[in-house]
Amino acid sequence: MKRHHQHCAPAQLPKFWRPKLAPSTKLSAKVAHHDLVQRLETGTATVADLWDWIETGFTYSQMFRLLWEDGEPLTTEAEAAIAAQLNTYPAVCQRLREKKRVGLSGPELQIARQAAQVFDGLIDLDRNGIAVAAVQWSDQQMRQIRGALHMP
Repeated sequence: MKRHHQHCAPAQLPKFWRPKLAPSTKLSAKVAHHDLVQRLETGTATVADLWDWIETGFTYSQMFRLLWEDGEPLTTEAEAAIAAQLNTYPAVCQRLREKKRVGLSGPELQIARQAAQVFDGLIDLDRNGIAVAAVQWSDQQMRQIRGALHMP
């Protein structure tokens, strides 16, 4: 009698064996989110840039959560900066939907700048595959959002 092979997900490495991000990858991530904020500030951002900025916020909010769960002492100020950025998303998306405008208001831009500083600190704290897990989570969230909005 033949056995049917079960399709199992590959076993994950124990967290302490998972690699940290390379310094060059950390630098690229920092440059990328600051570049997105600059494009939003100067009015040169595209719709794709706006979605990338939103996804970046989801990534770092998840990274914050995973670092906190892993025992990293994080500040309430950092948590507030990330929450403030996430809280801008409904208004930013509504503006895009109604006015076809990609951009941030003055207060939203200040929030984005503060969050970018927090993101820089979080990426420096990466360990145990946390950044990679956060990216995978936010990618899934964005696929669900785009699917709900019938976007590619």
